[in-house]
Amino acid sequence: MEIRSATFGPFATNCYFVWQDPGDALLIDAGYMPEAIAAKAHALNLNVSALLITHGHGDHMLGAERLRSLLACELYFPEADLPLATGEFLGETYPVPKPDRLLRGGEHLSLGGLAVEVLAVPGHTPGHLALRIGEDLFSGDCLFYDSIGRTDLPGGDPETLYRSLASLCALPAETRVHPGHGPGTTIGRERIGNPFLTGF
Repeated sequence: MEIRSATFGPFATNCYFVWQDPGDALLIDAGYMPEAIAAKAHALNLNVSALLITHGHGDHMLGAERLRSLLACELYFPEADLPLATGEFLGETYPVPKPDRLLRGGEHLSLGGLAVEVLAVPGHTPGHLALRIGEDLFSGDCLFYDSIGRTDLPGGDPETLYRSLASLCALPAETRVHPGHGPGTTIGRERIGNPFLTGF
């Protein structure tokens, strides 16, 4: 499996291209600059068949509907975060997403020749999802290198987030974590080095 990350927008949001066969790739998260994201897919010679959104904050999803059109791909979106997709984010307007499939967590998807396990990890947002593909975890804004998601935005809840983090920390230590912002890490590294996960 191949993974390439690209970072876009004022919040330095990571998006990820994931593929087994270049003929059929997945794209995880799509905030700002959808045209640049589409150009990156073309530069990598990837046919993106599915776009998966981890949560409904604009820096992760405001380009989703535009990319759905540019890449002719299906859009997968967290059901409980649909109310966050209002068409406006920090003064910027965007096309409201029209998902092909809504996700709640617990789904096992077969996309692009890859087995994708959808994990419900609410707390940063009500419908936040993490995506597990083999030994790789795409954590959105739930878990970061040395940090965790903020809970002071609408829909955030610290107790719920800590329950979600406990479930992620139960994953194998060698699980590679690809977060929504900043560098990658592993579950084992975060159990030991992340000051917010003491006792996990």
